[in-house]
Amino acid sequence: MPSYSPTEVAAQYATERHLRTRIQTHERYSVGPGLEATVDRLLALNGDEAVLDVGTGPGDFPGRLRAGGHRGRIVGLDFSAGMVARASEQYPAVEFLQGDAAALPFPDATFDVVTARHMLYHVPDVAAALAEFKRVLKPGGHFLAVTNAAGYMAELWEAVAEALPDESRFADIRGSRQSFATAFSEMSGVDQVRQTFGNADTEFLESVLVFPEPEPVLAYLNSIPAIQQLPDLDRENALSRLRRTLTARTQGGAWRVSKRVVFISARRQE
Repeated sequence: MPSYSPTEVAAQYATERHLRTRIQTHERYSVGPGLEATVDRLLALNGDEAVLDVGTGPGDFPGRLRAGGHRGRIVGLDFSAGMVARASEQYPAVEFLQGDAAALPFPDATFDVVTARHMLYHVPDVAAALAEFKRVLKPGGHFLAVTNAAGYMAELWEAVAEALPDESRFADIRGSRQSFATAFSEMSGVDQVRQTFGNADTEFLESVLVFPEPEPVLAYLNSIPAIQQLPDLDRENALSRLRRTLTARTQGGAWRVSKRVVFISARRQE
């Protein structure tokens, strides 16, 4: 299973290019309930809360909140200086900072809401990050994590395993499924959140990606770190093999890849 240091994660997210490819794939090919609508319903913001979005990436979520009329303080924090620069340029009405989730640069009890969307599986010390999230929340404040549930995009990773069987040079690509599914999922994540906050609630969102042809799937896979870090010839070899497998998957019509996302909520009780 691939394991990346904080420095490697920062390098992977130095620009938004590859992350944006993955975001746009989900935007264009998803069918079913939307993630953003579920986030909004669970947070139930009144517009005056101080909100911290940790692992904000290109800042789309806090930018959307501000554009939607949120009046309270909004801060987006990311480990990547490149992401922070891009987010600040794109959404100048939001405060963006570079920082470490496990050492937040804020006083105790600063925020009403802390969100961590699809980022805790990148954090080396999840317990330390959760403790920091609790520390900067006001009593009664709301924490919301969004992450992949077990079996997320299982059909895609089964196709990857079929296309790239057993060879050690492709082990990290095959291991990407386990990396994102087990590092912080509904199984490990709920227990960790409950240990920190003393409470945790979960909700699941079921949807699918529907691909009419191999190209968007290949673009998605080519954006993941395990493929990007391969030598050029190995990357070309891997993508060629994946193309053959994905072509077979889409020959009978649109190929459906299931998505199961979990929302883990908690409150600071003291």
